[in-house]
Amino acid sequence: MWMCPINIEISCHSSKVPNVRTDPAKPPPHVAVCVDKARGYGRGVLQGIADYIEAFGPWSLFIEPDAIGRYGERWLADWKGDGVLAYIEDPAFAQQLRRRRIPAVELFGHRDDLGLPQVANDDVAIGRLAAQHFLDRQFKNFAFTGYPDEMWVRRRLAGFQETVAAGGAFSCEFFPRNTHSLADYESNQSRLRQWLHHLPKPVALMACSDRHAQRVLDACRIAGISVPEEIAVIGVDNDEQTCRLTNPPLSSVIDNPRKIGFEAARMLGELMHQSGRHRKAGTIHVAPIGIATRLSTDITATEDPLVARALQMIRERTGVGLTADELALQLNVSRSVLFRRFRKTLGRTPLREINRVLLERVKTLLKQKELTLETVASMTGFDHPEYLSVLFKRETGMTPGTYRRESHRRLEKR
Repeated sequence: MWMCPINIEISCHSSKVPNVRTDPAKPPPHVAVCVDKARGYGRGVLQGIADYIEAFGPWSLFIEPDAIGRYGERWLADWKGDGVLAYIEDPAFAQQLRRRRIPAVELFGHRDDLGLPQVANDDVAIGRLAAQHFLDRQFKNFAFTGYPDEMWVRRRLAGFQETVAAGGAFSCEFFPRNTHSLADYESNQSRLRQWLHHLPKPVALMACSDRHAQRVLDACRIAGISVPEEIAVIGVDNDEQTCRLTNPPLSSVIDNPRKIGFEAARMLGELMHQSGRHRKAGTIHVAPIGIATRLSTDITATEDPLVARALQMIRERTGVGLTADELALQLNVSRSVLFRRFRKTLGRTPLREINRVLLERVKTLLKQKELTLETVASMTGFDHPEYLSVLFKRETGMTPGTYRRESHRRLEKR
């Protein structure tokens, strides 16, 4: 197991940084914004920057949506701008910004040696939140996979391990991924499958990002490892496309890139207002929002093979009218044995578990605006939407329509 000797202080919000409104008598500040828009994180950062400019702008923007963190030597040569908001991986480029005294704020926090102000994820808190998510589900075996040379990955691992250790004398295995390249993908996946096979089961696994978690889930599929019954998997970023394209859909820590973008723009606004005075380098760490729980972790860990098999069958047959009696028949046990084992292991009956999994599926479908209640009912095995509405309100305390409106409202606030 690879241990990460990192102590990171959890930083507070940047409430001490004032909002700086653009002076209408002057030309608007000319700002370069460089993000990786291909990722949900980059898109969220842009939203936050837009929020700030709408309130305190206008700014004149140069937007580079495909930034990979490194820029050519002449990138700044003829630029006459006032400030930079950027994803930066290159210390030499950061040095150019410092030497030319260009106000700049780094947006990703992947490096801590740039000498620039940064606004970034609280990676330690992300690791802690993922670990607590698994501890709440009674897991006792844990694993983590990511890139060992990346500081942001090591911080997430540190938070994960710290919380796992605080929860009891549990083990935490680590699997390093050393390359992003397509050329090494197949060999890496082969090694990953071997590692996954040898993990003690059931095991809770955190991947450093959603993209990395997708590779873990694909390795589990090829290796015939059941998710989440044998391995529960969580990623980070809550990138909707990635999380929904995995099988099963991926649970993920919800970070807050929109707030990161807003706070970074606010910091840059102050720097530009200071007329060239350089701000001491430091990092504002923005805490994660919570966990988006999907099927990849929607389980309570159990070492009872009968209950584990039953949980797998319930998940696989959601929406086809599965009953507790049919479940017992398929498992070749009596109804009383099945109920007793469920109550002992999970503290609830098979019927309650069937309804719980079914309603989680309903909640997922309700978040898609284009699906009518009739369509959702049909897709989840209800003959009539009225039956769905009655069960949904009984179990959740609200109607499907109220849940849909509240879900969309929460998404719009992010």
